[in-house]
Amino acid sequence: MSEFKHGLNNTFIDQLTKEANNNSWWTDVLNDRQLFIAVRNQSLNVYWRGQSLFKVVSQQSGLQATMHPKFLIDPELHREVSLVNRKFEVGKLVESGIIREYEGPETLDKMKRAAGLFSGPEDSGCHDIILHNSHLIDREIGFSDIVTAPGGGSDKETNLIDLLTLELDGEAVRLVFWEAKHFSNPELRPLGPIIPVCEQIKRYRNCLCRHRNEIEVRYKRVAQNLVALQKMGWKRQVSSLVKEVADGRPLTLSRDDEEPKVGLVIFGFTSMQRDADNWQANLTRLISEIKYVIARGKVKDIKLELCACD
Repeated sequence: MSEFKHGLNNTFIDQLTKEANNNSWWTDVLNDRQLFIAVRNQSLNVYWRGQSLFKVVSQQSGLQATMHPKFLIDPELHREVSLVNRKFEVGKLVESGIIREYEGPETLDKMKRAAGLFSGPEDSGCHDIILHNSHLIDREIGFSDIVTAPGGGSDKETNLIDLLTLELDGEAVRLVFWEAKHFSNPELRPLGPIIPVCEQIKRYRNCLCRHRNEIEVRYKRVAQNLVALQKMGWKRQVSSLVKEVADGRPLTLSRDDEEPKVGLVIFGFTSMQRDADNWQANLTRLISEIKYVIARGKVKDIKLELCACD
């Protein structure tokens, strides 16, 4: 079984704090309320509509930020390219069509516009959910385990859970995970006797149980990291629950007699699609098997809380 590791050490936080005071790209990231910063294992991902604009790691020499080259294609590109003898004449295009230098917020805006071209409906929907839920602390949470395969032997199981939120649970704060699906996703509908998303969420619950202690310890560290980002000037509103966990309020994945809470959020449908008999029957089955389901046509109407479930 592999370990689950999330969180930044003090050296990394110190380097980020120093960079925040340099009026740099990191300052612009912190000042952008629409970007989401996700803490990983000694790294950060800066998300825009499901695309990781920056991956940031700590090195002895300082911070290193990397990005996919597709985000450096200038979205204002308009030069025509000639096709001559089956070859595209792209020499001048390479000179003018690639962002070569970071020049401040305008460069970050261009990168966001370029990244938006690669964002599908589920990525965009998740991003809008993040913007409307201040208690959401992570996205695309990855787990890879070595598990027993059918018939013996072992197999590698990879899980990537879309969203993670915090909720009050008595004297403690509970971690609640959510799988997010656009209404058009075929995994929401029966495939023979099973509904794929139901099997997916069962697998997630089993995986979370295997990592329970690590998850609770690591996300306490993540909460402390998020508070540190706020002190650097991160403009995104973060729930007061984050600070309470960072200050020592108990954090729990589940009580001893319960499974971890993993819900399903569905979005991107019209009232006609919602009221169709075949969908209503399918939604009833999803609720029966998953229990925690939120189905809203418009993303802005989604409040990720267990009490908001259908």
